[in-house]
Amino acid sequence: MVHNIFLIDCMKIKLSDVSEIPITDIDPEDRLTDFSLDGCPEKLMDSIKVIGIRHPISVCLSGNYYAIVSGHKRFQAAPRSGLTSIPAFIIPEIDNASRLAINLNENFGQRHYSDIEKGIILNKLKHSGISDETIIEEYMPLLELERSKKIFLDLSGVKSLSPKMQILLHRAGVPVKTFSNFYKWDRLEEAENLFSALRPGVNKWRDLLELVDEVATRENTTPGEILSRGELQKILAASDLPAPQQYEQIHKILYGLRYPVLSDMRKRVARALDEMELDDKTKLRFQDTFESNELKLELKFQSEKELSVQVEKIFKALQSESVEKLIRIFQE
Repeated sequence: MVHNIFLIDCMKIKLSDVSEIPITDIDPEDRLTDFSLDGCPEKLMDSIKVIGIRHPISVCLSGNYYAIVSGHKRFQAAPRSGLTSIPAFIIPEIDNASRLAINLNENFGQRHYSDIEKGIILNKLKHSGISDETIIEEYMPLLELERSKKIFLDLSGVKSLSPKMQILLHRAGVPVKTFSNFYKWDRLEEAENLFSALRPGVNKWRDLLELVDEVATRENTTPGEILSRGELQKILAASDLPAPQQYEQIHKILYGLRYPVLSDMRKRVARALDEMELDDKTKLRFQDTFESNELKLELKFQSEKELSVQVEKIFKALQSESVEKLIRIFQE
């Protein structure tokens, strides 16, 4: 292709071709090749203040201004570090496809993009006029991706997500196999509010999304309707409740909706344990799915007195009906 041939010529630029360009001559709004969702790191600005910019950026002619081909973070850091000009390789005016190709080749092996960023890049390549087949064959390997039509379609679907949701998913490092669930959701506003408040890790993102989807299927409704329910919104509105506790309460509600029988059995077990009044250091262990009726008591102690107190409370519980009630739950 033409842009690939031009790319080879551009790669022949020598260090002697570096020019010092006024920062005001570069268009800051042209973000075609800015693939990062993280912004400019403080460490980069600190480094530039001390040693300046050691690696020139690449720019190309674009009307009355220069457009950045690669080096957006260095460009963003330069004025914040007190610089008024920046060293750059100047490339003759080229099309968007060539700009994207040069950037990806320059950063190959140096930048590791999140799945959200990869999806954004694939969409930019497609929007620049490159065919799906060429993107899959030539460009996906530059993003450390398999040449797969399915992966291409899954990642390209990020265009249906709002910028806010994209940033949330990117910062949490959520993989495409998890966030692709959003593509079939009817409303994302509730999801944005939920995950903005909870800020869960990758595994918790997956667990919540799976539960919401399963509950929606079970109740023949939509994920948006599930998340808009009053009991969930009330938890999110509790500003005095830490995010981890909000997550646990919301997960508990969703789990109860998805597995009503198991949820009811867990509540019965909790009530039975309350009646047994065991010591805080005595723990009951059992299989969460209730597929086994085997129960285990775990005692933790550092002295004979601590052990004696726990054993005494266990014998007291045996004399009541609470232990028998607990056992019946697992024998049903």
